Amino acid sequence: MQENSNPSNTQEAVKSRKHTTFNTESDPILFLHLLRKNFRWFLLIIISCIVAVLIYLRYTVPVYESHLTFQVGTLNTANQLLNVDNFHEANSIEKDIEILKSQLLFKRALSKLPLAVSYYNKGKILNHELYKSSPFELEYKIKDSTIIGRQFGVSFKEINSYDFYEGEEFVGSYSINELVVTNRYQFKIIPKKDKVNEINSEYIYFTINDLDRVTSNYINRLSVFPLNASAKTINIAFQDYNPQKTKDVVTALANEYINYDIEERSKSSKKVLEFVDSQLNKYYNKLKLSENKIQEFQKDHNFKGEQSYETYFERTSKLEDQTIDIELQINVLEEITKAINNELKDIDVYKLLSIVSGTEYSQGISSLITELKALLLQKENMLYEVTNNSEAINSVDYKIKIQKKILIESINSVTFNLSKQKESILKKVNELEKEFLNVPANELEYARLQRVLSIDEKFFSLLMEKRTEYSISEAGFVSQHTVLDRAEVPQLPISPQKNLFIIFSIVVGLILSFILLLILYLLKNTISSIDDIVRRSYATFGILGIIPKYKHDIPVSQLVVNKNPKSIIAESFRVVRSNLQFISEEKGKKVIAITSTISGEGKTFCAINIAGIIAYSGKKVVILDLDMRKPKIHLGFGVSNDKGMSTILIGKTQIDECIHNSELENLDFITSGPVPPNPSELIISGKLVEVVDELKNSYDYVIVDNPPIGLVSDAMEMLKRADYPIYVFKSEYSKKYFVNNLDKLVLDNNITKLSIILNSIETGANAYGGKYGYGTAYGYGYGYGYGYGYGYGYYAEDEQKMNKKSFISKFKKRKK
Repeated sequence: MQENSNPSNTQEAVKSRKHTTFNTESDPILFLHLLRKNFRWFLLIIISCIVAVLIYLRYTVPVYESHLTFQVGTLNTANQLLNVDNFHEANSIEKDIEILKSQLLFKRALSKLPLAVSYYNKGKILNHELYKSSPFELEYKIKDSTIIGRQFGVSFKEINSYDFYEGEEFVGSYSINELVVTNRYQFKIIPKKDKVNEINSEYIYFTINDLDRVTSNYINRLSVFPLNASAKTINIAFQDYNPQKTKDVVTALANEYINYDIEERSKSSKKVLEFVDSQLNKYYNKLKLSENKIQEFQKDHNFKGEQSYETYFERTSKLEDQTIDIELQINVLEEITKAINNELKDIDVYKLLSIVSGTEYSQGISSLITELKALLLQKENMLYEVTNNSEAINSVDYKIKIQKKILIESINSVTFNLSKQKESILKKVNELEKEFLNVPANELEYARLQRVLSIDEKFFSLLMEKRTEYSISEAGFVSQHTVLDRAEVPQLPISPQKNLFIIFSIVVGLILSFILLLILYLLKNTISSIDDIVRRSYATFGILGIIPKYKHDIPVSQLVVNKNPKSIIAESFRVVRSNLQFISEEKGKKVIAITSTISGEGKTFCAINIAGIIAYSGKKVVILDLDMRKPKIHLGFGVSNDKGMSTILIGKTQIDECIHNSELENLDFITSGPVPPNPSELIISGKLVEVVDELKNSYDYVIVDNPPIGLVSDAMEMLKRADYPIYVFKSEYSKKYFVNNLDKLVLDNNITKLSIILNSIETGANAYGGKYGYGTAYGYGYGYGYGYGYGYGYYAEDEQKMNKKSFISKFKKRKK
């Protein structure tokens, strides 16, 4: 018996309780029950996710990646041997990475690969690029640039002929090596000798590519990043749909960078040699002129130069050497300033570096020029991505302008200092000449000419020495960039990764299944077990029993207890019959009133079968159909409904005229009769009580099938007067808030004898495993019930299982 000790509080709770379509209770058992019940659907969701991913993998072109490890380093052995200034060997790994990532170098690398024409094998869904594997090559001449990027198709009919298409348009049939000539292009299909046997009827299309567009498309797939800054190692990687192409691209880029580095660095040495050669021509002429002047002086003055003015000569020579040195440096600086002022738009940095090489201030000026070079290189790379008038270019131009200004100011400052030094030296020379004023003029002039010749000879010898050194340096330059790990053709794609995607699909399937399970749990507002009714109810009521779900087709009469008396469902009604005695122990005739909340919960089914199981015990039973709005008893027993309870209550017919006998002994019934316009008035008129009392004289049990009390109040009269008022719920059909009606009947209407039956509950694997569930036992009542396994082999279902088992056992024994 379900009890509650405080009726007033429970009445308030029942009134304040709100109906909700969501399950707000925490019930792990219900959660597991829904999981077990819908496990097939959850498994189907997971399998569907896996199948969807497999389809995606099947029709997605795989992406491959090839990479190599590149070590940056340069060494000029001739420079080391000759101790030549290595201004062009100042290197940093960041600069090398930027050059490797630049479109300029990438375009040069791609130009070395067979990417001018792309060939594709056309499939039903996917197209595959035939990189280096096309069965033919295309010789072409473009007359109209609009055909670049357009598709042209070739469908071989035989080995020596093919159909040619421009897009989807058929152009004509041609033979191998025959020219296809139009006003826009000229094509010739030439089969490869080693792939002639691979020519078949497949459709192959090709496109003529623009190298700039290919570079722009491919540059985003290139990845260059440092591995170890100390070791100057760089990783170069490239991704593409063709594995062979990935290897070729990274290899070509590495090789092209080595060639580019050699070109750029040898260009610097060439500029130095050009400058030295120009100076050699200049000072060769000066040396020649000095020699001629001495010869002419000796001839004109018959002077043999026998006098010795060694002291004067040595001192003035040193001062003159210093003057020449300073003049040379001033000339160099003036040439740099001139180069900067005359070449504002395109400064030849290597020329400037070559000019400044070997001077005392080369280190400081060279660093400024190198910074200017870096800014110019940055601008050159940016012009591949942005326009010349963009903000980024303007910003770089501003930096270049500032760097030029700093460079010019530095040169002016050095020039000013050199000029001061020159003035100081010239002053000393004048002072020295004043000391030798008494020296004869011819001897003095001869000494001066000798001094000038000596200076020219020294300077010429110095230039010749430098030219020889830089010639050897240019010949000895070798790039030391090394490919440590060569690129290989990748065997497995990096995307999509099959195992990862399958795991992802399983995870997604599990998440979707969990979400679905959570939704089912939240939307689960139906009664699954007696436990749901007991938890939600505040009233005191009895539990007569649990009726399992009938697995077979229910007969029209809805009477199933007579079909197989040893079945589980027949035994469940026996439990109900046994539990009725605990409600009332008084002897005599009894009235059973059955109702439910709404139609479809099985009250008529329960009424008929309770009547049938009681009739089996030898008691006389009559069923009254009081559900006059939706009568069913006459349909169940297959009789007419032209007379019945409605005609009896209005006095049109007598009770004996309306009693029908069923196929089951001791079981009679009275149909509802024609549908009256006022069923409620007929039921509460008082005539019904007289009819029931009269029937009690002839029958042991009068069972009244009332209309649903959740829809109309017709059943209230009989529920109050009945010895056994019964309220029927249907598992997985009746809403949880239907329990409110049960509480109102007990608490508000004082129907204290009210008992419940839970109908159509699942059994076996899908059974709800609540406290009063049907998973392992049924028949909860007033401390009385039967376990599901009690008396194994008693029920018909168990007998069938045992018969099957015994048959299999016998078959095995015979086989042995």
